[in-house]
Amino acid sequence: MPSAEIVLGGYPAKNCARAVHNDFSPASPPKPPLDEATQLLLGEGVAFEEHVNARLARTSGAVLLGDENGWDANREATLAAMRDGVAVIVNGRLPDVGPRTGAPDVLVRIGDGYVPVDVKNNGTRAEAKTRSAIVSTVDAPADLHPVAGLSDSGTHREDEGVQLAHYTRMLQDLGFHAGDEHLIGGIIGNSDFTPEGGDPWLIRWYDLTTPFKATYSASASAGRAKRSLLDRYDHEFAFRLKVAHAARSGKELVRPFHVSECGACAWSSYCHQVAGPDDASFAIDTGLPTAQQWRHLRDAHQITTLTDLSALDPATCTGWDARDTQPGTRAQRKLATLVRRAGMTTAGVEIEPLDAWPEIPSADVEVDFDIEWDLDGRIYLWGVRIREGQDDATAVFDPVVSYVPLDDDGARALAVEFAAKVEALAASAAAEGKALQIYHWTSPEVSRTFKYAEVRAALEGRTFDLEAWLRASFLTRRGTSIKVVAPLFGFSWSVDDAGGLQSQTHIETARGDDPDAAAASRAWLHAYNQSDVAAQAAIRDGLRAAKSGDGASRSCPAAQR
Repeated sequence: MPSAEIVLGGYPAKNCARAVHNDFSPASPPKPPLDEATQLLLGEGVAFEEHVNARLARTSGAVLLGDENGWDANREATLAAMRDGVAVIVNGRLPDVGPRTGAPDVLVRIGDGYVPVDVKNNGTRAEAKTRSAIVSTVDAPADLHPVAGLSDSGTHREDEGVQLAHYTRMLQDLGFHAGDEHLIGGIIGNSDFTPEGGDPWLIRWYDLTTPFKATYSASASAGRAKRSLLDRYDHEFAFRLKVAHAARSGKELVRPFHVSECGACAWSSYCHQVAGPDDASFAIDTGLPTAQQWRHLRDAHQITTLTDLSALDPATCTGWDARDTQPGTRAQRKLATLVRRAGMTTAGVEIEPLDAWPEIPSADVEVDFDIEWDLDGRIYLWGVRIREGQDDATAVFDPVVSYVPLDDDGARALAVEFAAKVEALAASAAAEGKALQIYHWTSPEVSRTFKYAEVRAALEGRTFDLEAWLRASFLTRRGTSIKVVAPLFGFSWSVDDAGGLQSQTHIETARGDDPDAAAASRAWLHAYNQSDVAAQAAIRDGLRAAKSGDGASRSCPAAQR
């Protein structure tokens, strides 16, 4: 069967090969719909992309293409724009070429050809004092330049780079690529690069040709080899084609394992069904190995059930390191954690101390802090909840907020108001001889706010990252998302569909022309943020009660030991 009869997009090469099998196997059921949470996540990604596209369309020399006349019409318009040498092509569609199909969000002309850029509703900012990253602005996307203090890699670099490599190969095959001296791809994420001249976004550029990470290699003598993003893509894409052809002919090259992307995959339930109820991988909820690592545990160490996994001695599990992204002591710790989490799952334990019970963070004046930002990255809500010591009856929610559209000056005014509030709270506590602590969950409350000198000064030395502390002190069965941890202690959010992505939809509605819808969204945002900050206090109180043995719940049986 000619390979061109099977055409794959930019995602399969970076995603689970079993999903490709399911897509092409005649034994698969009709593809299930995505669950509501995943659909919502994808919808937020589309909304962010449309928001960025509208801004890119104002770039000099840019053309924004639409799908109102269908995919084929857009494809022809994209080809015409490339032939005409248009500087920036937004929302174009490339014609299928060989076994590949794809639609890069943006095509930027450099020299005599094009390089791809994708828009992703995730962070792209990674700081490093001694390094620099190659970036460009949305106003001058072809003007690449280094910015010191930013890392040239990021959390999503590999996934994003593989997809950019897919579009690069398509452009090369079509004869429209910028040439071998420009084997690069760009990403526009939702990180705020205003201090570096962003709007608020910058295009982060990745070199697709430089070997950057060692990965497992069956042919390498050391068991690992360094590969570039293009190398990774070429290998993974070729394998997915083999999987697709084998599946179509009724063969199976890959079996299902539970991996991190299962949570957003339509095939997840079907894969669990195929794997069977006793499969070890589908019994674990977080800290998941790759499919290759699960396969190694199964084939080399006969680990098939949760009982098998919980009984494994990590010291005897040879061959794990080479298949890990961070070989050595980190890989061994991850394996030991996987085995321990299997034991927790068998015992029904949701959370337990990594070692001895730590002291639970507390202060005379406890401030719980959480921010919400819009699609432009501007913070419109600075959530503040203050209580006296650990007496939750004294808690007051007192946010700094604006539900009208913000420009940079408006966002700064809110930041200054928040900083003044913190300084006043700190001064009051100091006057009474009380210690004040500001709690937050993960890093955005610091990383997104320190661009304001007033906020940096107000928060300096007063903040405490609860999620980082929890991760360093406890092992959880299902991860450290606040939406997972707080319910272990009986806490629930006062709104439906609570989540940061949903809040970005609500702030747009809150600023809209429909007064009833705007009022409802403002009420939702207020209640959502109030729950977010209250959840932080509930976790501290719940852990404190569990440590003392008072009211330890069935969801935290480790506290009863």
